[in-house]
Amino acid sequence: MSRQPLAKIPALGAAVVCSLLLMVITITPPVVVGDWARLDTVGRYTPQAIPYTWPSYGLQIGLWAGMMLSLWWAFRGNHSTSFIKPLRFPAMLLILILLGFGLRLYSLNRLPLLIDEIGFAARAADMLHGQHVPIFAPGHNGNPSVFSWLLSGVMSVFGQNIFAARLLSLLFGTLSIPAAYALGRSWWSHRVGLVAAAFLATYPAHVHFSRLALYNIIDPFFMLLALALLARALRRGYLADFAWVGIWAGIAQYFYHGSRLLPVLIGVYLLLFTRRSKRQVQQQPLRVSVPLSLCVMLFVFVIVTLPRFAPMFTANLPLTGNLEGVRLPSDLAANALRSVLAWVGQPDVSPFWLGSVPLLPVLALLAAGVGLVIALRYLRDPRHAVLLTALLLTTMFGGVIWPAAPLYVRYMTALPAIVLLVALPFESILNRRDAEKHREIGVQEPRFYKQMRQLAILLITLITAQGIIVSIQHTREAYEHVPAGLWEADTLARAASHLPEGVEARLKVSDDFGEVERVTIADYIAFYGQRRPVSIIK
Repeated sequence: MSRQPLAKIPALGAAVVCSLLLMVITITPPVVVGDWARLDTVGRYTPQAIPYTWPSYGLQIGLWAGMMLSLWWAFRGNHSTSFIKPLRFPAMLLILILLGFGLRLYSLNRLPLLIDEIGFAARAADMLHGQHVPIFAPGHNGNPSVFSWLLSGVMSVFGQNIFAARLLSLLFGTLSIPAAYALGRSWWSHRVGLVAAAFLATYPAHVHFSRLALYNIIDPFFMLLALALLARALRRGYLADFAWVGIWAGIAQYFYHGSRLLPVLIGVYLLLFTRRSKRQVQQQPLRVSVPLSLCVMLFVFVIVTLPRFAPMFTANLPLTGNLEGVRLPSDLAANALRSVLAWVGQPDVSPFWLGSVPLLPVLALLAAGVGLVIALRYLRDPRHAVLLTALLLTTMFGGVIWPAAPLYVRYMTALPAIVLLVALPFESILNRRDAEKHREIGVQEPRFYKQMRQLAILLITLITAQGIIVSIQHTREAYEHVPAGLWEADTLARAASHLPEGVEARLKVSDDFGEVERVTIADYIAFYGQRRPVSIIK
């Protein structure tokens, strides 16, 4: 921790106090985990007010910032900024980031809001217009209201429109590209990091979901950072590194409940590392003991996540973060088969994908298949074991926490495994150490090795090019598959938002206006303007 550990106790105490105060603020008001607008017996949607006015958002932000600052102070030192070092930007990475940003910005607001997007955006608009809800209070599907609260901040600057609602996803989707590079470099090498970043920059599924106002795209960013730092922490042995693993893993819990996978992956890595690396640890001992490092990581994780998990216990919500408890799906065998087949082309069954583009384009699928064989061959290596665990828990046992597979958006939980499996086959091929050894002894490198490297670079280029083409193709296909009723709901919501405040919106709808649109129209109107009663007339 430092040469004077007792000097850090006040900082840790301050972090605990801030966390406890945030917890009290979160669990004090009544918890409303369902929709804020209810449908009555005659088909009218009416706002449900939540009597919560104190404390202010400013105070909650201040407490959270105080908690983070206190943790940084407690673990500061010569290596307290080590969490930044994996994010050095080589020139090629900057190019990939700009490429990924351009793909995600392209047609960002072309589609109307889709189902869950409407709910998140409506809650953000409610917060923008005075509906005070604790930042960490359960919201959509029992997950914290953090995502909607962040959306409200973006909308306060850019307005209540589709472009603003999706900017947050665009930001985290783009930031995931350097995070993928950090993971690849930390776990293997600079080469793997660049290939992982190149793939993610143009990965059609990630590009598409980075254009939607959904929280599924945010926690993978923190998962990438946490796993990158985990390997670095075990290699270097500084408490600051372990503390930041706990911080990033804790922040990941603020969003989609798929982030529960991250502690499992960290546990698998640590278990195999300690069993496999006893000789290495003896030869090059850590600067601190492994038990102390793990206790620090767990302690920090608990502090960061306490405001998020406490209301789950007080409101009797399942630990999964979803409104449904942990369970095996009734059709476990069929669900597992569908989930596995999703990797090789099983169509998405959700209303978010809107197309026939597969989860993995063919070239990326082939590379990931080779990476899977490599991972199976070296299963005792904690890195490979984590990759397989991530795939297993998002496929065969995905129905325990992620039911009704395959939903492509939920496979973003396995993003660290996906990008590494695609990049892994190129690690040894692009390694130039053999060429350097041949030059040192004055022998010309065999032509075969040069050709293999050239072939690998060509394949990486083709994977990237195919990703760009498929991403653009899917955007056009998704636009054509938007249900007519959703376009009608978007038009009606825009018009109703201009009504005077408090006036009921009476909507005359067509036969294309389906049951889903009936459920979401009140939220859609609230997103464009303010919450108001809504009546639907056929």
